Amino acid sequence: MSRLPRIGLTTLRHDRNFPGGDWYIRASCYDESVVNAGGLPVSIPTFVPESCLEGYLDMLDGLIFIGGPDIPPHFYGEKDDGHISPLREDVALNHLALVKKVFQRSIPVLGVCLGMQELNVGRGGGLIQDLGELVPYHRRSGGDQYHRCVIEPGSRLAEIFGEKEILLNSCHHQAVDPAHVAPGARVTVRCGSVVEAIEFEGDVFRVGIQWHPERIRDEAHRQRLFSAFIGEARRR
Repeated sequence: MSRLPRIGLTTLRHDRNFPGGDWYIRASCYDESVVNAGGLPVSIPTFVPESCLEGYLDMLDGLIFIGGPDIPPHFYGEKDDGHISPLREDVALNHLALVKKVFQRSIPVLGVCLGMQELNVGRGGGLIQDLGELVPYHRRSGGDQYHRCVIEPGSRLAEIFGEKEILLNSCHHQAVDPAHVAPGARVTVRCGSVVEAIEFEGDVFRVGIQWHPERIRDEAHRQRLFSAFIGEARRR
């Protein structure tokens, strides 16, 4: 591929009392990580109809689902237990429709935090709505919490990092439910009983991670992961 691989990134929606309407937004560190790894970021607005998503996928070489608030639990067959900060309904519909469509193609996919949860829910899995007493270990007020995680030998992430354990940054109170991992996916990184990554079967790069590599302080860690992902997109 002579051109830079085009990497789509999902967006969130920010309500604005503004004549121009709401803003669709994303933290700039996602785009910076894509650019630094040799990709060209492309934003996918949350307001586009489902029919337009096909047009975006036609021009993309890879897709990243970004982090954000919680998926409304009715999308995975549960009632709100009172601990969630829900994603806007229209945004959740946009993202989950995109999950469905991208899995019909051979486009590399990376899901980050909420993005991993969207991959799992979008493919028929479920979530733990709140980690309860485990939350302080996985999220601290005002910033990321760091802890070590174990990587499954023989997984794609084990190949990328070349290690059995890695130090991760963490900022979440929900997680993929290990009893309801999506069909075709397997857990490949854990922190105790908490799922920190899933990988989908097949040759296409389809990985969901609970941590935030786009803002991790270990530059080599960030570069290995995004470079591996962009490398897969470049080979399309």
